[in-house]
Amino acid sequence: MSSYQLNESLAPDSPSPRTVQRVRKRLRLPRLRKRRTPSFKTHRFTDNEKQLIRNIVEAKLYLGPYRLAWDLQNQYGLRISPSTVRRVKRAILRERHPPPAPPVWRFYERRHPHSLWHGDFFEKVTLTDEDRTAYQLTLLDDYSRAYVYCDLLREPIQNDTIRAMIAAMRQYRTIPKGVVFDNGSQFKGYLLSAFCSNLGIRLIHSSVRHPQTNGKLERAFKDDRREYYEQFKELIFDELRQGLPEYVHYRNEVRGHFALNGKPSATRLGEQNWFALPSVLNHLESYARHPLGTTKVDLSCCIRVHGRNGYIPKLRYRQSVSLTETLDGLEAETEDGRVYLLRDYRRLRQVAISHRDELPFCLDFEEYGEGHCPRIAVA
Repeated sequence: MSSYQLNESLAPDSPSPRTVQRVRKRLRLPRLRKRRTPSFKTHRFTDNEKQLIRNIVEAKLYLGPYRLAWDLQNQYGLRISPSTVRRVKRAILRERHPPPAPPVWRFYERRHPHSLWHGDFFEKVTLTDEDRTAYQLTLLDDYSRAYVYCDLLREPIQNDTIRAMIAAMRQYRTIPKGVVFDNGSQFKGYLLSAFCSNLGIRLIHSSVRHPQTNGKLERAFKDDRREYYEQFKELIFDELRQGLPEYVHYRNEVRGHFALNGKPSATRLGEQNWFALPSVLNHLESYARHPLGTTKVDLSCCIRVHGRNGYIPKLRYRQSVSLTETLDGLEAETEDGRVYLLRDYRRLRQVAISHRDELPFCLDFEEYGEGHCPRIAVA
């Protein structure tokens, strides 16, 4: 009898099943079989019968295990269970279509700080009061595992990624050699590509459905969820964003990492021996420029932007206007050298086609006298 059966068969004040188990273990009492010994000998298929079963299953792979078991029993007198037939069928299919070889994971690590940054969004932050998702934008240094940038956003766009890189570059006075992103819309675009190309940064995108490329950052997000977000009873956007700097300081300065033998990230960040020129760091926004070409002014003395009329003062019919996308918006330069700007151009561009009717009928450009010519950074 089992310990639970003994407990039920004895008096109400009998020992618990756990106590019975401890007594059995202490006295080394042998366990008896729960089932009786069968009176008949188990039937074993001969080699000829096994080959016959395999041939029948292989010839009728389109049948299910029950149909195959019935055919073997009715035609050849072989009593075989459907589960055994299923195992034979799976073995045949495995031989015909062998599974692919397991992937060989390659661990890589840069040898210097700021050689490579990993960037991604942590999207599993559901705000309690707003019933919506917030996105933690993070840039992680591959060599030191440090967070060089971390912030919480409601509706991130590509420009936020560029501004995050600019903030991290100015804080650490450096320009990374490369950045790794996934294939999200915030990490792919001509403006980000132009920004990285002008600064000499190698822009790398991971393979589709292959998060292992950003494995270091994905593992860090797991710690962020447990060590930071789960410490709040309610996820309020302002409270979460206010507490992030303190958590990032703890993560970079105090928390030990297994890959660093228990040392904090600051020990490797201190190995930085190269710093970017102030003349480059002070004008990082000017490197984010992507020319969109020229357009002609129509009969209404406007240019077409997102299917709407873009109004610029003092335009003439058939006059050429040069368009350039920047961090601030869409920059328009007329033939006489006047510069105008349409702010929030990127957000307007990401409006879904089904909601384009909500855009204003006319988009007004404002006068903008801070146009910059594109420049190339020399490392």
